Amino acid sequence: MKKALIPLILSLFFCISCLSGLEVFTADNQEHHYSLEQLRKQPLTSFTTTRFKHEQNLVEKWEGIYLQAWLKENGFENFQSIRFESNDNYMVRIHKAELDSMPGYLVLKKDGKMLDSTEVRIIFPAQRDMFWVRGVARIYLEDFQPAPAPRRINIWEAQKSEFTLYNEPKPFIKIKGYSFDEIMERFFCLDAGSVILSSRDGLKLRLEYPKHLKGAVLAEQADGTLNLKSPVIPAGMWLKDIVYAQCGSEALLRYDYLYKLPALAKLLDWKELDSKAKISRFTVVKTEVPLEELYQPDAKPFSAGDWIELP
Repeated sequence: MKKALIPLILSLFFCISCLSGLEVFTADNQEHHYSLEQLRKQPLTSFTTTRFKHEQNLVEKWEGIYLQAWLKENGFENFQSIRFESNDNYMVRIHKAELDSMPGYLVLKKDGKMLDSTEVRIIFPAQRDMFWVRGVARIYLEDFQPAPAPRRINIWEAQKSEFTLYNEPKPFIKIKGYSFDEIMERFFCLDAGSVILSSRDGLKLRLEYPKHLKGAVLAEQADGTLNLKSPVIPAGMWLKDIVYAQCGSEALLRYDYLYKLPALAKLLDWKELDSKAKISRFTVVKTEVPLEELYQPDAKPFSAGDWIELP
């Protein structure tokens, strides 16, 4: 008798969890619950999708909450990727750079009829239905994913002469900039990879090349600062005053940011570093010097063939 009750209990538990609505988990481990009743009170937007299914073109009419606006209104903006999961553990993960340019909806109605919790779904009308999540139950807002500290750090000012400074690199106008494609080929020697970028004000971003950075440029301003511009991600993701770039085991660092290497190490989740740490400097031969000596006024200038290594 007890064994016979187990499937029933599990079934009831599953149904109750389905009716519970939507859970949102933020990058700092905060949990937010939205009941189905709360969601149904939100303003709904109507849209239509067409997809080829069951040997025919299927035209469907939906009504849902505009996802990007809903996230912003609820204060969910500090994340770098978003993961949607259904009750049966189907999962879709999307980078914020892509999410900002592909409208999505938390769908509550189909063909004028209200959906129950097992049918509530995430739909991106411009994407194939493999990116849709039926019976969505959980949304995870994921933080920056750190990469291991680089094996070698090169100084940007010593390296930039190796790259061409283009005037109005397409598709951009009224700027001068360095081609990210060229930097990937000539410096990082990679045709694909995760790129870590950090700005002077402490923002950090992990993007994929070529997915997010094909055709991108580092636009050089009159004061020498470098601003990211990419034709394939929204302008809101373009970092300004970039001081650090890494792909794989190689990195580029602005010279005037050397003294902030300990802060950068903390920001990017490397091993703790302080100004007294012995840094290996490579010119013709390897020498070990305290980090603080590398940025003193009388320090030996870096050339294109020089680099440093962390302890």
